[in-house]
Amino acid sequence: MILLKKIFNVLIYAFALSGFILITGFFAIRLGLTNVSGEIDSKNSHFSANAQKLKVASSIATPQPQIPGDLTVSTIEQEIKRLQEIRTVRANNYCKIQAVGEYFPINSRRIIEIAQDSKSDQVVAKTLTALELGLDENSPLKNQLSNCANNNSLVLGADFPSLEQKFNAAESNNAFYWVNTPEWQAIKEATVKDKPIIDQVSQLTGVESRLIVSGMIVEQLRLFNSEREVFKKFFEPLKILCSANKISLGVMGIKEQTAITIENHLKDPTCNYYLGKDFENILDFGTSNVSQERYDRLASEKDHYYSYLYGALYLKQFMNQWKKAGYDIQYRPEIVGTLFNVGFPQSKPNPDPKVGGSHIKVGEKEYSFGSLAYEFYYSGELVKEFPYKTN
Repeated sequence: MILLKKIFNVLIYAFALSGFILITGFFAIRLGLTNVSGEIDSKNSHFSANAQKLKVASSIATPQPQIPGDLTVSTIEQEIKRLQEIRTVRANNYCKIQAVGEYFPINSRRIIEIAQDSKSDQVVAKTLTALELGLDENSPLKNQLSNCANNNSLVLGADFPSLEQKFNAAESNNAFYWVNTPEWQAIKEATVKDKPIIDQVSQLTGVESRLIVSGMIVEQLRLFNSEREVFKKFFEPLKILCSANKISLGVMGIKEQTAITIENHLKDPTCNYYLGKDFENILDFGTSNVSQERYDRLASEKDHYYSYLYGALYLKQFMNQWKKAGYDIQYRPEIVGTLFNVGFPQSKPNPDPKVGGSHIKVGEKEYSFGSLAYEFYYSGELVKEFPYKTN
């Protein structure tokens, strides 16, 4: 009898404790106590410097054909200068691709494929920058990449086919640490399965598929590495994405209060996040039980459509806010990824945005949310399924 009473008391305490945790969690979310303030990435200054430097590659990427009436001395000089700048950017890219190939030939091969598919010096330069930023400071490859800035011996029109042939059959570990993990292999296969839905959401919202995926990938890497035992027993063998936890919902990890705010922004023409009349009814509910319907949308393990839709609208609202303020962050996945993580209260448009957010540990390596979003975006992973959109 005494034993039964003790067991009964233990159960009462356990239920009371679980109830307290649930209630605390509920009020924490309602009061915004779970909002992420985030920290600035230790390499933020490098991100900023490279963003400024790569504006040159963006401005010279597309040749501007001249007609006879335009051929003044001034326009000829401008064209000569532009071609010289193209030559410098390509020489730098070519040098770095060869250097990377000495250590990570699989990455060189991937970058060459990106160069041929995208026809963009800027995308190639950013891919190399992402790889360089991820290296340890004492890496010998990092020194070689830095020295490439002084290499101006390449003639315009780098011989990428010869490089492709050189690295075509080479295999190695990937320079991006997380690509070599079992978590990434499971996430990769599951993401490919969701390609039709992701592309559908991209078409509907106008948000690039690869940008949508970059936020989701970081969220999944965070979840899989924080719940490794669950990953090994369930998610890895089934090759599926994690769709919910106690606070964040769906494969994009959208909190309930964030989802409500996204919905409200769609209806408010006075706010800087407003996307226009075409988007006002895109998240309208079909039942009177809005809270339950919202939860079912985001937490569904079988259909991730709404999870991606909320995520894409979230990103689009940030980009719209910043564009209205005069700053285009559409091609800054590290900034968009940071904002996705830290949320609306931290989004304050300015000319020098910071990279950062939550710290995420993948294996033995630590990233900020924004830096990992940038790494995935320019890693070349899943580039066939989600190609680069160039400006």
